[in-house]
Amino acid sequence: MEIRILIVDDEPEISEGLAFMLSARSQEYRVIGKARDGLEGFDMAIEGHPDIVITDIRMPQASGLDMIRDIQAYEPRTEYILISGYADFEYAKRAMEYGVQFFLTKPIDEEELFADIEKIREKWIPQQDFAEMADLFPEKLLQELEEGMVLQNLDAVRKSVSGLFDILRSHQADLSRENIRMLCLNLVLYGTRKYPYASLRMNNYLGRNVLSSRSVSRINSLEELENWVFNLLRGAGEILEGEEAEDRRDLIGEAKAYIQENYARNISLNEIAGRFYVNPFYFSQLFKKKTGTTYQKYLTELRMKRAQALLRQTDLKVYEISERVGYTDANYFSKLFERSTGKKPSAFRAEEV
Repeated sequence: MEIRILIVDDEPEISEGLAFMLSARSQEYRVIGKARDGLEGFDMAIEGHPDIVITDIRMPQASGLDMIRDIQAYEPRTEYILISGYADFEYAKRAMEYGVQFFLTKPIDEEELFADIEKIREKWIPQQDFAEMADLFPEKLLQELEEGMVLQNLDAVRKSVSGLFDILRSHQADLSRENIRMLCLNLVLYGTRKYPYASLRMNNYLGRNVLSSRSVSRINSLEELENWVFNLLRGAGEILEGEEAEDRRDLIGEAKAYIQENYARNISLNEIAGRFYVNPFYFSQLFKKKTGTTYQKYLTELRMKRAQALLRQTDLKVYEISERVGYTDANYFSKLFERSTGKKPSAFRAEEV
């Protein structure tokens, strides 16, 4: 079983060392990325869906705890291994509020790391997904339901739901009430699984009405359950129809204009996605599709261009320029600048004179 691992640490030698250690230990440990701070780590997590994030606590721009909090809203299954120095260990305990159970101190002990990864593996229960439905319902009927939802054909959806519940009635005596309810929940998720969960409205709708078992716990009759399933699917379709109309606007153009006006602030992917009422995963994918680069890289490149202009045109100190382009840590800014231009800020300014 492959385990997808994201490493987040502002010290490249630690990230590289961890990546080497993991790949040498097992081919099942796949490092999907190495982020240098919490903002970049959030971006990579939303795009890469890691099973485990190994992260430092103290980093520029966004701490490991801030990043964990933001990721959990969109990747609830992800587990975390938190790295801290001895002086930070008590501080790290705050992460327990976010459900973090695994802590390592620097220098990292290899066997402790591997033991934690295996403990996480043991926690996972194999996902059944839609296996029970596939055993009970013909694949043709499930495909018709899915196609009706994709095409937003309510008559086809109603017909598919009716056919599926006819089968459910024929097996009612063999199923517990709880099993029937769970099958109904899975039918809604199956019907919407090809929907682009773009908006916060769609996420909230499904989370409130589907992913919470309380929404169906008081329904007993199959007739009521059939109406519940159809009405939820119809509501999801109405939300998607409204979202598609909104998508005709130039969302990324508006986002880029907002970034250009606010690049000097700490504007995270989470914040900007929320401003335009879309979830970060959808926004990140759409941004990359439209611009050819990730949100974080676009923001960094914009900041570096502004910094170059300030170095050429003003006598501001490097730390002042760092603050003006959105970085509170001047050393971190200098590293990014050198990575972007191949020169330290002072050397860049000297050559431009």
